[in-house]
Amino acid sequence: MASKQSISLSATNSVKAAENILTDGYALKKYKLKKWIYDNDHTQPYVAKALGLSPDEFKRKLRERDKFNREQIKSLVYLMGAKAAFEVLYFPSNRKRKKVWWQVFGKYKEKEELNE
Repeated sequence: MASKQSISLSATNSVKAAENILTDGYALKKYKLKKWIYDNDHTQPYVAKALGLSPDEFKRKLRERDKFNREQIKSLVYLMGAKAAFEVLYFPSNRKRKKVWWQVFGKYKEKEELNE
């Protein structure tokens, strides 16, 4: 089980990587996000509020695959945790997905191995 410190570090790394790579936003994988919401005993209105959106706007963005902006993605990472948020982000290509994964989790994994 990951410690709070490692989860926080991973979330911080995710936000920094997302800020470096984020152009005009990312869409979210609707069904994976909904599964996370209900598996973690949250509601769509709760998540919408955490992202600074109205529930109707949140549902519209998911339905129309509209992009979420930098601040909304940042809030999502802090709410869900880095790994869960990474799973619900829609990347335009596998190459970009792998690049982000490596920037977020690869460097952290290297540091963790050095500390062992």
